[in-house]
Amino acid sequence: MPNTLKRLIPDPEVIKLQQLLSSNGYFEEIKPSHGLFDGITFDNAVLFQLQHIYKDGDPLKPDGVIGAKTWWALKNPSGEKQRNHLSASIPVGLTTKRHQLIELIIEEHSKPVFEVPDGSNRSPDIDGYWGNTGVIGLAWCCAFVSWVLKEVTDSYPIASTHHLGVQRMWRTAKLLNMTTEIPKPGDIFVQLFAGGKGHTGFVVAVTEDGETIYTGEGNCGNRLKIGKRSNNSELHFIDCLQDNQTLDFERMAFDVNSTIDNTTR
Repeated sequence: MPNTLKRLIPDPEVIKLQQLLSSNGYFEEIKPSHGLFDGITFDNAVLFQLQHIYKDGDPLKPDGVIGAKTWWALKNPSGEKQRNHLSASIPVGLTTKRHQLIELIIEEHSKPVFEVPDGSNRSPDIDGYWGNTGVIGLAWCCAFVSWVLKEVTDSYPIASTHHLGVQRMWRTAKLLNMTTEIPKPGDIFVQLFAGGKGHTGFVVAVTEDGETIYTGEGNCGNRLKIGKRSNNSELHFIDCLQDNQTLDFERMAFDVNSTIDNTTR
């Protein structure tokens, strides 16, 4: 079993970590010091953890510590092993736009949408999520969020901008007083990390106790994924539609689809 790796602790397996991250499209902007678990490697390891799951379907802990679960995900970063096969449905009690938004996410997810080839940040569908920005081939979770909002509202609700960066989108939403502490289906979730990195997607459903959210998020295991995340202090939320959605919506937990189609990735 590979060693547990931590920042600035020498270990020859750091090279293996960097090679696996690089093969999956990380280190786009700045290359790491070869074999050194430096800040660049740490930041990209955390971003990888934000975007991948363990074999039990639960998301990795984004702490930059490369233990057994993260090693497993690094060796199984896409395809069937990064699908959690959750059967999504639309909660009752949503406004029309929120219903349409979640319906669109489920439709895109069912295609399915995944990177071709792995780590390229590209496919015909993914390229379309960038809209008219002139950008393709970069991390695309925020581009997907902007595309969905444009498709559903025929506008860009957050400062009339097709946002491409998670942290800038979050800062703009805060300035516009669009943030919320209690997530609702159709809200945006945001995860932030030092160095300007982050991850984002939509809240699709919330459990009865409010401790778990189900999500629709791009660039997660090299695909568009219906996932689940613990509703904790690591998550921030944007009420992007500003439509006075009440908290009187159906709470639910998604089941694992028992009829898995192994012909799709």
